[in-house]
Amino acid sequence: MRFTVDPELELFAESVRGAIGSWEAPLEPAFGTWQDDRDGALAARLAAVGWGELWADPALLGPAVAGGIELGRAVAPLCLVDDATLGGPLGMDGRVRHGAGRVDGGEREPTLDGTGTVRRVTSHAPPDPERLPVWGAVTLAYLAGLADRAVTMAVEHARSREQFGAPLAALPAVQAHLADAALARDGLVLCAWAAAAPETGFPAATLAWAGGACRELTAHVQQVHGGIGFALERGVHRYYRRAKSVQVWVDALLRDLT
Repeated sequence: MRFTVDPELELFAESVRGAIGSWEAPLEPAFGTWQDDRDGALAARLAAVGWGELWADPALLGPAVAGGIELGRAVAPLCLVDDATLGGPLGMDGRVRHGAGRVDGGEREPTLDGTGTVRRVTSHAPPDPERLPVWGAVTLAYLAGLADRAVTMAVEHARSREQFGAPLAALPAVQAHLADAALARDGLVLCAWAAAAPETGFPAATLAWAGGACRELTAHVQQVHGGIGFALERGVHRYYRRAKSVQVWVDALLRDLT
């Protein structure tokens, strides 16, 4: 399904794509070590196009969603979502995402997703409730972008590879995976744009569904790729790991709020 985007929102999305440029998420995780994929130059380029100002006005939720989708497609650092919407790193239950050098105390926690997690932090304030609606909308948009790019990769792979004398895309089992992934992708995109309406408020129920839906979608994408989908050099794993990471953080936040 193709979605029509307002021309002004598409212009802002193009600005975000231009700021991202050739930036690419780290391809291979360093197992058992602490990782932080923050990139100061990338953050500066996004700031130059006004990314960090989008939380201040409910009327800017549309551009925030348009830009968030582009960040998700690039598997960009999650601090770009948190800083632009919450005004700083996301933290709860003694853990802070991308917290090194930004919080007092704590210790670095090894992860496989480059989120630069610092644990056992006692001094970090919870998210400002007034900023949560835009954070929720942009997080949904980020998941929608992850999903869109992952599905695109799966379709391209299925069309270009052959099995039993026919393209993979012609096999019923592959078509089933692609259909399930595309359906979830469309749902995520629709939910992201629905959250751009100021009257929506914090989309807690949608977020509770979206993280798991995106993770399952990326699992379908890995199945379409077969064994190569699990190879680090292919890069499909980045979408699965990031979707799972977002799901874990969202679920923790929702538990904390209730």
